[in-house]
Amino acid sequence: MAKNESIHSGHRQRLKESMLQSEFKGVSDVNLLEALLFYSIHRSDTNEIAHRLLEAFGSVEKVFEAHFDDLKHVEGIGDNSAFLIKLINASAKRIHAGTSKKAVYVTGTAAAADIFRPYFLGEKDEVMLALYMDNASKFIRVEILGRGVVNSVSVDNRKLLEGAIRTNATAVILAHNHPHGVPNPSREDMNLTRKMREVLASIQVSLIDHLIYADGNWRAVSERPDASAYLSKTKKQ
Repeated sequence: MAKNESIHSGHRQRLKESMLQSEFKGVSDVNLLEALLFYSIHRSDTNEIAHRLLEAFGSVEKVFEAHFDDLKHVEGIGDNSAFLIKLINASAKRIHAGTSKKAVYVTGTAAAADIFRPYFLGEKDEVMLALYMDNASKFIRVEILGRGVVNSVSVDNRKLLEGAIRTNATAVILAHNHPHGVPNPSREDMNLTRKMREVLASIQVSLIDHLIYADGNWRAVSERPDASAYLSKTKKQ
């Protein structure tokens, strides 16, 4: 074994032992990425590559959300490393989505926002989602209504209605993301909300609100300013 390989091996083992002993508490973003890359890069200095990733994307969250091809533009990141990073991101989304389903009752728009949030992790295109609830505001499921390109998403009215009927829902909350913008509802968002409200009303289903996500934040269109009060009331029934 070459001398530099021995040095890397010793450092990697020490870092892994340190992270395990601390139960991963207080681990820096650089060390987190550095250790992750141990499993796709066997001989190079992954600490240096981790620094490059953070410099290129600005934060560890943005690293995991980056496109596969964009990751490969960083020196030292090849197919295996880019795939590993995207695999971790996909796994995190699956775990968080499963955890969110444990929130049995949707007690307000903030509770709905927590359920929706994992579905937008790593999304670079606009995605429209529907959260279906029963007459006690109990969470049923979240479904994708449409997926588009940046700043554009088509919504399938029939899919929304079929979802409400199939799940026997009595209330719906919509959500979509602005991948490269701010979570402020646009005129189009407000018009779409009114249209979806009318579509759902045709089968006696209430549209509670429409949430807009951007850069980890969200804002409600507030088609129903009394949304939280409505949900709390239905939960008690």
